Order: sequence, then C-alpha cells, then structure tokens
Amino acid sequence: MLVGPLPMLKAVKKLAEEKNIPCQISLEERMACGLGVCLGCAVKKARSTNENPEYFHVCKGGPVFQAKDVDI
Repeated sequence: MLVGPLPMLKAVKKLAEEKNIPCQISLEERMACGLGVCLGCAVKKARSTNENPEYFHVCKGGPVFQAKDVDI
C-alpha cells in the first residue's frame, strides 16, 4: 500500500503498471460531508471517458483503492 503526496503516487502507480505489480493507494481528499453528496472527495475512475465521466467518492469507497482503478 502506498501513502504520500500526489506526485509520488502518480510515479509509483506508473512504475507498478509498467512492472505489472499490484498496488493499492490511500488517497487524502477533502471530505466535507462524509456522504458523497458534496463531491469534494470525487476522484475520476481510470476507465471512464470524457464523454461519460465516472467517479469514486473517497469518503464512501475509500480511502484505499487499487491504483489501476483511479485516474490520478
């Protein structure tokens, strides 16, 4: 599992994907409501498109995610 600043998370995620190593990351997002209503903690899903964006809510589904599943 990986915890740290966003630039480091991006770099390690890229390295893990290149080496085909499973990786989990813990995201630190602002969680104003804790219910996913305010969208303050929304993180884009890796497989979503610009035409049909999909998001995880860190307060509800996290804070730990599979690195391959999030677009950071």
